[in-house]
Amino acid sequence: MQADEIHNSTVYQVLPDAPPEQKYKVGIAYLRDGVPTRARKLIDEARAHGYDNAEVRFHWVLAMLSKRSYRDLTPDERQRLASEVQRCADIPSDDWTRSLSAVHDLLDYLIGTNKDPEHALTQLAGLPAPQRDQVIHHLDLVLTGGLKDRFWADIRRHAEETRTSHDRQNRVWAYFEPFPSRPRTRQPTPVTSTTRDRVRAGFTTVAAVLGASYLAKAVFLTARPLPIVAYLLAIVAASFAIRSGFQWRYLSGRLVEHERRYAGRSGTTGTTDQGFAASVTRYFEYYFNRYPPKGVDRTHWTKTTAGIRSWLRNEIVDLYRESRIPAGRIKWLVRFLARDVRDKWHKGELFAYRERYQVAVPTKIVCALSTLAFLGFVSYAVLAALETELLATVTATVVILIGTGYALRDWSEIIGERRRVAEDQLERERVHKAREDEYQRWKDKLDATRPSETEMEAWLTADKTIVVERALHHYRLAWRDVLTHAVLQTPVKNSKHARVRGGPRRYAKYDIRLFLITLDGVRELGTSIDFEHMTLTDIERNNFRFDAVSSVYVATPTDLSCDLELTLMNGEPRAIHITDPTSDQTTPDESPDVVAQMNLDVTGFTHTLHILEGIAAEGKRWIERDPYLTKPLEGLSDELNRPNPSSASGAKAHN
Repeated sequence: MQADEIHNSTVYQVLPDAPPEQKYKVGIAYLRDGVPTRARKLIDEARAHGYDNAEVRFHWVLAMLSKRSYRDLTPDERQRLASEVQRCADIPSDDWTRSLSAVHDLLDYLIGTNKDPEHALTQLAGLPAPQRDQVIHHLDLVLTGGLKDRFWADIRRHAEETRTSHDRQNRVWAYFEPFPSRPRTRQPTPVTSTTRDRVRAGFTTVAAVLGASYLAKAVFLTARPLPIVAYLLAIVAASFAIRSGFQWRYLSGRLVEHERRYAGRSGTTGTTDQGFAASVTRYFEYYFNRYPPKGVDRTHWTKTTAGIRSWLRNEIVDLYRESRIPAGRIKWLVRFLARDVRDKWHKGELFAYRERYQVAVPTKIVCALSTLAFLGFVSYAVLAALETELLATVTATVVILIGTGYALRDWSEIIGERRRVAEDQLERERVHKAREDEYQRWKDKLDATRPSETEMEAWLTADKTIVVERALHHYRLAWRDVLTHAVLQTPVKNSKHARVRGGPRRYAKYDIRLFLITLDGVRELGTSIDFEHMTLTDIERNNFRFDAVSSVYVATPTDLSCDLELTLMNGEPRAIHITDPTSDQTTPDESPDVVAQMNLDVTGFTHTLHILEGIAAEGKRWIERDPYLTKPLEGLSDELNRPNPSSASGAKAHN
């Protein structure tokens, strides 16, 4: 699993001392985005603090019933729902009141009163579209069986339209894209020359100057024009030799440095390690292979850029390794660097340093000629000076040669380092600006593209509706043939995932298990949803009698994860992974238990477990005992007691 990506958002942020209106708004956001448990808690808190009206009560009822059937409610919750009927009479009439009344009439029918369901269904059909759509969506497990037939065509059509709405195909990827880390750029290597180097350079320079001064004195004492002119010309030649020599040495050193950086052997190799550095290595290999220049053989491209790829990879690892951030958050930077190298190749700039640091021929000629001239002139001056003071002149000459040699070496290093740092700093600023521009462009694109929680939930709901429609079509069932149903959504192993802070985890791929409960038994359909690419693939179908369910077992590998094990009489136990651990996917201000409960809430696990446990414990009698299921069916008791030889017997089909 990749490390969890948590997007910053204010959608679910609510402080303990927030006003009730704010808690209600956040509760509505949770309800809209498929987390009814959190919605109930916050709306309850808002009502407890005096924020109460028809709209609030309407959404409270929806939160109470969302992703649950009436049988899933506790006795206390059923009592609270019943008490809302009497309290509703005191509220002024408006669209919210009528919507609340329609839901109450529907519940009255379902819990055993003698009211005609036609009146409740007519009321529901006559509600304004926003309220009606909310009721149909959140009471999906309440409006089951024949009650759903009237609305199913509209539900299915709305799902088909919603699946591709708001440019889903080109936006879902952004939800799972890691939030980019800000760009960093390697600081230039500090000046390597030390104070000791500068003191030594100063000392040797003074020594060379003293030696040259004494030699000048000796030459001038000869009172001969030619030695004096030779000495002066030697000084001029020395200035040209020093200047061109410094330039030659600096450019040659920089060229060697860049050749080592750009054309060196790559230190990146394939690896299966999951560490940060290994992930960065794989990113570089992937993107350099993905973005070769047009018309260039990939093998040649990979070999040619081995050095620069290794250099850039090492830079990124050094800059980010100690930041404790997932490698995915700098993937954008690796991608940009790969494209940047490709673009420089197209422009002929990738190896432009060779031209930039190439020592010009005139510089070499000036350096060589001025050096030869200096040696010739100074030799003539020294020979003339030897005629006047032999020992002192020899000593001065030796001091000049040794002092000049050390001084030139040290000053060349000192001046070259300063020049290098200034040059590297300008290059760093240019590179950093380019990375900042790309970071801002990528961040703006993600912010503009990333779907909201509401859109993600709407698309997933639409996908699940299409799965239900496909199951009904395959089994040739109408809703009047279905007593109840359960939809269990579970993540595909190693699927990409992300979430908004305060919200549940969402995945790029899901396994959907649909259980249709009929008089003849259970129809099960397993479908794989590639949420990112909008593809549905049927992976499994099962039909089994009620008495074929041997046991249902819930396992908790950790305190914050959940697995379900379903065992049939004639088959091996089937393990269904429900939720992942949450200990690694919470921010400091979040409770792992709360996040784990939200993740479990959105799967539909509670309702599915109630159905499967009831079937495992009581078989077909579970239906007869439940008045919520038996009420809409006339003569159900006789049907339950009658043998049904044509019922399915655990047959299993695979696509």
